[in-house]
Amino acid sequence: MVQILLCVLMNVGIFVCFRMFGVLKLNTLQAIVFNYITCVVTGLIFIGDMQLVSSVSTSDTWIYIAMGLGGIFIGTFYLMAITTQKFSITVSSIATKMSLVIPVLFSLLVLGIQSKDYTFFNYSGMFLAVVAILLSSYKEKKIKTEAISGFELALPILIFVLGGIIDSSINYTNHVFLSTKEEAIFPVFVFASASVIGIIILMVQKQTIKLGNVLGGVTLGVVNYFSIYFLITSLSAFENDGAMVYPLMNVGIIIFGAIVSVIFFKEKISKLNFAGLVLALISIILISYQELSNL
Repeated sequence: MVQILLCVLMNVGIFVCFRMFGVLKLNTLQAIVFNYITCVVTGLIFIGDMQLVSSVSTSDTWIYIAMGLGGIFIGTFYLMAITTQKFSITVSSIATKMSLVIPVLFSLLVLGIQSKDYTFFNYSGMFLAVVAILLSSYKEKKIKTEAISGFELALPILIFVLGGIIDSSINYTNHVFLSTKEEAIFPVFVFASASVIGIIILMVQKQTIKLGNVLGGVTLGVVNYFSIYFLITSLSAFENDGAMVYPLMNVGIIIFGAIVSVIFFKEKISKLNFAGLVLALISIILISYQELSNL
């Protein structure tokens, strides 16, 4: 549970960084690119043993998965930015959070992983987690639909699918390919791939790099690396049981994110949002009541 808690805190940290980017009016694309570069540096420092890095062979299948995920990572961030501009932050965030359905089903139906014997209460908790995410993310804002193309209408679906692919791929890679020592290396290769793609984009667009964007990216990068690292260690701690880890992680992000939003950003929580937070707490208890009873 400690690993999941750390993963939740890191993800909330990402949320705080993005909020501050808006407050400070930073160039989000530049910050994202330098975030990935920082992720690579952070990972190498955290690993410490460079011989462990040099021992990685091109025959290791997970390297190619990491390279592919790097492209999906930066592509998903870009699509989220477009969706936020065309629709709203709410639509983008709901699509992202709801993607937990894909890794949960992938873990149960494809990998066949269950770290425990699931009961009616566990499955009820998973269902309530989805409802909690919908309620807690809801905002009373009308979506502007004029001059929206078919591709733009499909953006939330793309984010939903890509987010699910990312989480399912990480779960699969950790279950099939990664050793304990490689858990810290895998994110480095993912972010290295994303860094290369991001640098190419900045070069093509001929953007002028500003110090503030770099510093924002560095801050985000440290938090971002550990968000993936603790996700992988959380999966390992629960025998790669994504059906348990992902709902707990997402509802945890909602709860802590709401607390941070209210305290630091003075956001108001509607009755529906509050109901979602209550359901999130209930879902956590139902999903993990076996573990909680042993504490």
